[in-house]
Amino acid sequence: MMTRRLRIISAILVALLALSGAAAQESETTVPYVQARGFNAPVLEGWANQSTDENAQFHYAEAKATIRVTIVAADDPLAAAQAELAEWLGAEVGPPVFSDKVNLADGTWQVFIFDIDAATTASVMARRQEAQVIVISFVETSPEARTVMLTLAQTDDSLDAATPEIARALTELADFNISQLQAVGTVALPSGDWHVHERPGLSAMGMIFGNDSYIALQEGALADLAPLADAWNRTLLGFFVTPDNSGYLALGLAAAFIILGLLILSYFWRARSMRQDLALLNALAEEDD
Repeated sequence: MMTRRLRIISAILVALLALSGAAAQESETTVPYVQARGFNAPVLEGWANQSTDENAQFHYAEAKATIRVTIVAADDPLAAAQAELAEWLGAEVGPPVFSDKVNLADGTWQVFIFDIDAATTASVMARRQEAQVIVISFVETSPEARTVMLTLAQTDDSLDAATPEIARALTELADFNISQLQAVGTVALPSGDWHVHERPGLSAMGMIFGNDSYIALQEGALADLAPLADAWNRTLLGFFVTPDNSGYLALGLAAAFIILGLLILSYFWRARSMRQDLALLNALAEEDD
């Protein structure tokens, strides 16, 4: 009996070691995440990590760009976005120059573009989460360039390129027609394949994911727009709210205590049965004597 138990324990230990080894190997290839208050955001490689316990924040000094994820106690996405930007940047934030909404897998997001001053442009995605608002911001502070990020629903989901959404963004945010730009091909990034349109002083990129188009525009002294668009897209698609598993935890603990209680009761029941059997054996032995 003891040998059998030792074999079972050894098998369990071997299985646990194998699982831990597989988990360690998997963690080496898993994208690292920042865990802040109630959400998780992917760490952007090549960006300075300025995150805190309250916010996930990454800065790309070369382009004077920052991506920030936070949660604001509010009911209105626009008011939450304006309050978050005003507190973060220490500047007055007026009405957006562009607003729209888009339905993503995790809910309906409000899309806002703010021209805060001559050097600063903020692109914001905001979504209500119960009594709070999730705010994801891309802020560019270069006086030489204006960079905009936005997500738009596809007008024609039969297309494999975001050309209609690029055209809309150019018209509404840059006052250009897409025919005034040259299609220069596709650039493959970690987030996907982006179609690029350019002219002197203006670059536009677009990528389709699901039924939505992710658009990046840059005017002025152009830098490399690709890493900015890729980082913004990976943040939006990689971000997720930390699920509240307290109910499952309580259910699991309750089940564990019930099983433990039944096990203890079974021990008492078996001990009682054994005492009865022992008493019967003693009685039979006395009768034989």
